[in-house]
Amino acid sequence: MQGHSASSVAEVKQSSLIPMCEPNTFDGTDPKKLHTFLVQCKLNFQDCPSTFKKDRAKVVFVQSYLKGMALEWFEPDLLSSSNPGTYPLWMDDWTEFVIELQSTFSPHNPVADAENQLNHLQMKENQCINKYVVEFNQLASQVRGYGDGTLCHQFYSGLPDHIKDKICHVGKPCNLDDLCYLAQEIDMHYWECKEEDQCANKSSGTNNFSTNKPSSSASNSGKGKPTTSSNTNSSLGNANSLSSNKPKTSNAGNKLPNVASSNPDLTGKLGKDSKLTPEEKKQHLDNKLCMFCGEDGHFSNNCPNKANKGKAKAHTANATQSPQEQLGSTSGSAPETKK
Repeated sequence: MQGHSASSVAEVKQSSLIPMCEPNTFDGTDPKKLHTFLVQCKLNFQDCPSTFKKDRAKVVFVQSYLKGMALEWFEPDLLSSSNPGTYPLWMDDWTEFVIELQSTFSPHNPVADAENQLNHLQMKENQCINKYVVEFNQLASQVRGYGDGTLCHQFYSGLPDHIKDKICHVGKPCNLDDLCYLAQEIDMHYWECKEEDQCANKSSGTNNFSTNKPSSSASNSGKGKPTTSSNTNSSLGNANSLSSNKPKTSNAGNKLPNVASSNPDLTGKLGKDSKLTPEEKKQHLDNKLCMFCGEDGHFSNNCPNKANKGKAKAHTANATQSPQEQLGSTSGSAPETKK
């Protein structure tokens, strides 16, 4: 039997004038793949009708592409039937073989499954309509008792809103073929507009980039040419560096700190003897204010303004001395030179 199967496959390859794709192997684990498997086998039958005149050739060809659980199902009959009279009926009858295969490995209720899938079939917004039409036709061929009007309603219900809106403006056809054709035309124009919008956005983005990009001539024109402003700035920088090396005679050290700004305003609070009036003293005592500056938080014995005033007086005394006197006062007596 295996030799006969191999010879049948070899005859198909030799007699076929069209490069036909071989069927995918079927192992029986996924019942939904059985329908596609049988379609691929029938394509090979149509490609070589002279090779598959007899049903037995078709059965042997299909069995050669079974594996796993599907092949094991037919294996006992293939090995135990040594007498042709005891062969199972499906071994020489293609229709009986398909019934045996479908009853064992196809979905238990393919019509109900197809109806359920057809009722829930929806075309996505980002999906082209060709995939939707193929899936719809595949399921519609498996259902029973669905008229053309019911199929039109199911097809229209699964379309996205942008196609439904266009159909409402034009008018919904009464038969399925015209409705499919109209939906495909609308979907084709929809994706053409999408592509044109994308091209327009790309071109506008390219134009904006070229407008904002600085010109190469302007950037290269200044290369290798010293400008007057740069030379001037370098000259000024050299002059400033020279002047910074010169000893500076600054009068900053002779400036007196603004003592008056830190002293409080005592106008009308002092008597003729330049002391606080009795009323002011009483108010300072009652409010726990400093007798010197009039601020709270401390007393006159530790008033910070007294210390600042003392520093200001010392600074004023130093400012009135000559540089020689200041040097002598800071360094002390100069050492005597040896004779």
